[in-house]
Amino acid sequence: MFRLVQICFILMFSIFFIGCSLIDIKQIIIDTKDKNLVNEDTKNNCNKYIKSMNYAAQYIEKEFEDAYFVKKDILGAKAQLFLIENNSPTLFAKNINAANDSYNTNYELAKKNSCDISGFKTAPFVKLKESIKSFENKDKK
Repeated sequence: MFRLVQICFILMFSIFFIGCSLIDIKQIIIDTKDKNLVNEDTKNNCNKYIKSMNYAAQYIEKEFEDAYFVKKDILGAKAQLFLIENNSPTLFAKNINAANDSYNTNYELAKKNSCDISGFKTAPFVKLKESIKSFENKDKK
């Protein structure tokens, strides 16, 4: 009789520990899958942020290039930049401000998600101001 109790006790103790260890293994497998999904989501989000930033920056540069820099209208470019910075209700200013807001929002999201934003060291408006200065310097010479 004592032997039967011992065997039952050992059997129940073994089943209990095997069951607990299986739960931990399942949790480890689930955690690993979740981390892989998070990494892929972050990667996809980073690509989306960078794509939006590229589009916004290129839009701003192209609009100024077509409207002012091709014609070498530095005074017009400076005036338009002034209107844009002061949130003018003109269509050109609204579109450029919307693109700049999109750029800034996506830049902050990319930065927050630790994306590689090393290619975006200079903001679009800073590039515009530098372009205007370089055109002014060429005109002075």
